[in-house]
Amino acid sequence: MQLLAAMAVLLATGGCGSRLAPDTLYISIETDINSESLKELSEIGRISRPLVSQFRALNPGVDVHVRHLPMGEVMADTRFRDSRGLGPDLIVSNVITALQLQQDGLISTVALKDLSLSRSQPPRFVNNFRKGSQVFAVPVLAQPQVACYDRRRLAEPPGTVKELLALSAKGLRVGLPLRVSELFWTTTPQGAGDAVVQLLNQSPAGKAATLSAIERRALKRWITWVYDSSLQKNVSFSDDPLDLVRQLQQGERDWISCSSLWIDDLRQKLGQNLGVSVLPGGPDAPAEPISRLLVWSFGRHSSWRQRQAAERFVAFSLNQVNQKQLMHTAPGNLPVNPDVLIPTRSSALLRTLTFSLDHSLMLDFRDPDAAMARGSQLESMLKNVVQGEVLPPEALARLLAPAP
Repeated sequence: MQLLAAMAVLLATGGCGSRLAPDTLYISIETDINSESLKELSEIGRISRPLVSQFRALNPGVDVHVRHLPMGEVMADTRFRDSRGLGPDLIVSNVITALQLQQDGLISTVALKDLSLSRSQPPRFVNNFRKGSQVFAVPVLAQPQVACYDRRRLAEPPGTVKELLALSAKGLRVGLPLRVSELFWTTTPQGAGDAVVQLLNQSPAGKAATLSAIERRALKRWITWVYDSSLQKNVSFSDDPLDLVRQLQQGERDWISCSSLWIDDLRQKLGQNLGVSVLPGGPDAPAEPISRLLVWSFGRHSSWRQRQAAERFVAFSLNQVNQKQLMHTAPGNLPVNPDVLIPTRSSALLRTLTFSLDHSLMLDFRDPDAAMARGSQLESMLKNVVQGEVLPPEALARLLAPAP
C-alpha cells in the first residue's frame, strides 16, 4: 500500500543513526505490500525523508527499528512479543486490528491531553477509540473509497448505481470487490446498510441475527442486486481488490470501485487517462462507503523514555505541516488534523476524496473477532451468490441462521 509504504520508509530511515543511541523505538507496521512492490519504496523514501530528518533533528537521541507484518499476522506477532515483554512501542494498523489488539489487552491507553492532540483529533475520528477519558488508538490518516475509471472509455462517471448498470449493459466493463468493507457502498440504494452492520455486529455464537422485518427485506434486496449484477455480461466481481486495480491498469476493466490508496499506482500507469469520482449512490442519497482509517496504537512494555519518544513521534506525525505534506506526497490520503486546509476548490481529486469521506461510515464493533468472522462468512456467501452456487433466498436464510 502506498501510504503504509511511505510511512514504513519514513520510520525506517529514522533508524539509521548511531547504534549507541540511548533510546530505541520498535514499530510494527501492518501492510499488504508484497516483495514486488518493495522496489517502489526508494522513490517514496525520497519524498518522506525530509520529515524523518526533521524529527531526528528534534530528537537526535532516538533510534527507530521497523518491522513489516502482513495483514493477519499483527495479532499473533504482537501476542508473542508481548508474552516476553518485548512488544512494540508503536503499531500502525487499520481500525479492526486496533480493536482486536485492545480487546486482547495488547496495547495501552493514552490521554490525548498528554499528547497535545486534543485539537488534532476531532470527535468524528476519535470517538470510536475512547475508553473513559483516554483513547487506545490515535488516527493518523484517512483513505476514502472512490470510483476509478478510464477516461478513454467513460467521459462522464455515473451518479447512481442504476446508471452504472445501464452503462455496463452498453459495454462498460465494471469491476466490483467482494470484500464487505469495500462493497458496502452498494447497500445504499437498497437501504441495506443498517442490516449489514447489524449482521456483522450480531449476538454471540449460537444465536440468530436479530434483524427487523424491514432490515431483512433490505438485506434480501441487496443480495438480490448482487446476484442480478453478476448475471450482467460486463460486470465482474473479485475477492482481491488489487486484481481490480491491475485489470484497470491493463485495460481489462473500464470502471472499478477502489480504495483511494491505489490512486498513485493507477496514475503511474494511466496518467491523465485516470478518472476518479465519488461512488454512485441511490436516486435520493449519495453512496455511503466505509473509509479506511490508519491508526497508531501504543505497546504495553515501553520504558518511560520509549513512551515519551513514541508520543513525540505520534504528535509529530499529526502536526499541521506533516499532515499537509503526507496529503500531497501520498496521493489518496486525507489528514485527520482539522487545522489542515484541504484545497478542494483547486483539486478535483481532493474534492472527490473529501466528499466521500464526509459521507462515509466509521464502524465500531463490540466484538471485533466475531465481526471479522461474520464478515468472512458474508463474503463467502456473496462469492457463492455471484458464482450461481447459492440463490438469494437461500443465502439470506443461511446468513440469518444462528452463528456457529
